[in-house]
Amino acid sequence: MVGVVEVDLGAPFQANGTIAALVASVPNSTMNAFAKISTASALARTFAAMRELGIANRELFDDILRETLSCNPQYCGVWTVWEPNALDGRDRDYANAPGHDGSGRYIPFWNRGGGRIHVEPNLGYDVPGLGDWYLLPRQRGAETVLDPYEFPFAGTPEFITSQVAPIYFRGEWVGAAGVDVAVDEFVGQELPEEARLGLEETLERGFIFLDESGAVDYWSARTRDILGFYIGRRLAHELPVSIGNHVNRLKRLSRSGELPALRRGDKCLRLKFARHPRGSGVVLMIEESAAPAPGTDLTAREREVQEWLAQGKSNAEIGIILGISIHTVKRHVERILSKLGVENRCAAALAGLNAT
Repeated sequence: MVGVVEVDLGAPFQANGTIAALVASVPNSTMNAFAKISTASALARTFAAMRELGIANRELFDDILRETLSCNPQYCGVWTVWEPNALDGRDRDYANAPGHDGSGRYIPFWNRGGGRIHVEPNLGYDVPGLGDWYLLPRQRGAETVLDPYEFPFAGTPEFITSQVAPIYFRGEWVGAAGVDVAVDEFVGQELPEEARLGLEETLERGFIFLDESGAVDYWSARTRDILGFYIGRRLAHELPVSIGNHVNRLKRLSRSGELPALRRGDKCLRLKFARHPRGSGVVLMIEESAAPAPGTDLTAREREVQEWLAQGKSNAEIGIILGISIHTVKRHVERILSKLGVENRCAAALAGLNAT
């Protein structure tokens, strides 16, 4: 049974039972099929409510983060990042304090690195690429689940995925709260199957782990059933051959990417591919979304561009071949990605190969 945070919330919270109850419920927001909101959202809403009430005690915020992590063994990290002086206007007073860097921004990262719960300052939150776990949700302004990436825990890199929720104060973005899940937890023996299914429900994604040969190492019954729905048949222990072929192409490219989306009715299933950074296996992530609206078929010119994408040509090379400017090629590629419902050139190219 998950515990409840017991902290002295002070007079403002005594006057507002709703906020007090919300704070107390954060550690209990264990992800399962019946959860109303994610832990990340619960934290973000709680912190926004505290800020609205004028409560900006960093130690209290830390208590909530630490206890949330302690009560949820399925998480390897729980954290928040605030914009400069957005919490209490006292960043200068906290420069290089525990859980802070030289900026003094409130950026605590509570984690289990080294086998114990402790706090470190978050790293790279303002660096494009390295800090996409914060910058992408800020750009989107909405709760976001990150594709798996490596991040250091107590100096040791971990392969994780993160669910991140925005914190708004009076209509403005002031920061984010997030939880981290070690991807390898899905195949480890420590986490009960019920907890794995709960994580998949919360992250709104399924995970398929493949070994070096391409055989399925692990997938949940839920993930297998969702994929089978889009394939049109019940799956047993192996991936459909067509998906396996796409996986092999991406493995030869030696990079992450996206497979052609599967569609059924008004729904679409996206399949993303990532190599495990410390092994020869790969991870497929499946994510349901609404299918693109009608009337999004590729034009003749867009199909030409897609064909050259499938041949590995750059925008500049395609422009020379087709006699158009590189900027025009870029616009065609953007429309192709939008119409196909994919995120990158590799997935668009694979979709072209699949259609031939």
